[in-house]
Amino acid sequence: MALAQELYSFPASKLDSFVAQWLQPTREWKEEVLDTVRAVEEFLRQENFQGERGLPRDVRVLKVVKVGCFGNGTVLRSTTDVELVVFLSCFHSFQEEAKHHQAVLRTIQKRMYYCQELLDLGLSNLGVTEGVPTGLIFTIRTRETWEPVTVTIVPAYRALGPSCPNAQLPAEVYVNLIKANGYPGSFSPSFSELQRNFVKHRPTKLKSFLRLVKHWYQQTHHPGPSRPHPQCGRRVQMGHSCSAGQPVSETGLLL
Repeated sequence: MALAQELYSFPASKLDSFVAQWLQPTREWKEEVLDTVRAVEEFLRQENFQGERGLPRDVRVLKVVKVGCFGNGTVLRSTTDVELVVFLSCFHSFQEEAKHHQAVLRTIQKRMYYCQELLDLGLSNLGVTEGVPTGLIFTIRTRETWEPVTVTIVPAYRALGPSCPNAQLPAEVYVNLIKANGYPGSFSPSFSELQRNFVKHRPTKLKSFLRLVKHWYQQTHHPGPSRPHPQCGRRVQMGHSCSAGQPVSETGLLL
C-alpha cells in the first residue's frame, strides 16, 4: 500500500502532481492499448454476422462505443480492462434485445474464432460473463510489448437513435424502457453514451479527482499485487452492482 500511504502524506495543493506522477497513464502506453483494441472494433464493424435462428440473416454493427475509464478519460495507469458497447441492427426495441441477446453473443463468439487478426493478437479466455447484462469477455495482447488486455463486449439496443443528444431525451425513451420491464441493469448499456459523456466532457480537475477516488478505493479495499476481476467492475459501470463481497475494479467506479 505504498502509494496509498504516499497519497495521505500529500498536501491538497500537490494532489495534481500526485495524479500526474502516479496515476495518469503515459500517452505511449495508452495508445498501445487502444491500438490493440482497434482490432476488435474493426472486426465488429466489418464482420457480416449471420444470425442464428430467430435473427435476421444480416446482423450489422451500427456503432461501437468505448465506455468505462477508457471511454470517459479517467483511466488509471496500467489499467488494461476495456469495455465496448455494440449497437446492433437486429435490435429494434428493448424487448427484442432481451429476446435475442444470448443468440447475438453466440453469433459474435463463433465469428471471433475465424478472425485472423484477433488470433494473431493471442485471442484467449473467450467466454460469456455472468451477471446483468451478460457480455463476451476475452484477452488479447498488445502488439509491441505483448501485454494482456481484457476486453468486454456488450451488445445493446440503440435506444438513443443515430446520435447521442446532450439535451433531455424524449419521454418516449423512458416509457419504452419501463414497458420493457427488464431486470435492473439489463438495458443500461443502451444509455452508455450518456454515462460516458457525463464525465468525458468535464474539466480535468474533476477527472483527476475521480482517479484519486478510484485509486484510494482500490488501495483501501483491494491491497496487494492481485488485481480485481474486471467483470465485476463492468457490472457497476453498466449500472448494476456486484454481489456482496465481490471485488470492484477501477473501471467500474464512478462511471
